[in-house]
Amino acid sequence: MLAKTIRNWMVIVDGRTMAGLAEDVTLPELERTTESLRNAGMLGPVETDLGLSGLSLSFTLTEFNEDVLRAWGLFGAGATPVRFLAGARSDENDANTDAIEIAVRGRWKKISHGTAKLGEVAKMSIEMPCSYYRYRVNGEALIEIDLIAGTEIVDGKDRQADIRKAIGLVS
Repeated sequence: MLAKTIRNWMVIVDGRTMAGLAEDVTLPELERTTESLRNAGMLGPVETDLGLSGLSLSFTLTEFNEDVLRAWGLFGAGATPVRFLAGARSDENDANTDAIEIAVRGRWKKISHGTAKLGEVAKMSIEMPCSYYRYRVNGEALIEIDLIAGTEIVDGKDRQADIRKAIGLVS
């Protein structure tokens, strides 16, 4: 069995495709915040789960893009939607292509215009902390996280629903 590899990808910013413009993208890392805990009666320490770490996305464009610049300073932690779309397929003879989508919402934290030099492509880098994250394969949502609403849905089950209920956010 051969691994499925990403054959091509696209970044879409607020519905505008970055085809031919996006050079690279760094996708959000899913990471839990933990703390080592060893209390009375325990043989050794365990990592206790303290929730999720922050999510962030960054990408580089090979132009100073006006649509990206217009989104600077938008109000709201989820003001700007960005989607990463990819096609992944193995080299097996009868392999199907998987459609991967990572959708995030956030706002620009940093836009860097880098260094401009004659004879070289000037680039613009964008950093965005994310308040929302969704990972889908072939239309099926595998993970959906809304940091503001406090939801963490994995394979259709909201793993934070009982916590929200316990603190009175839902009935």
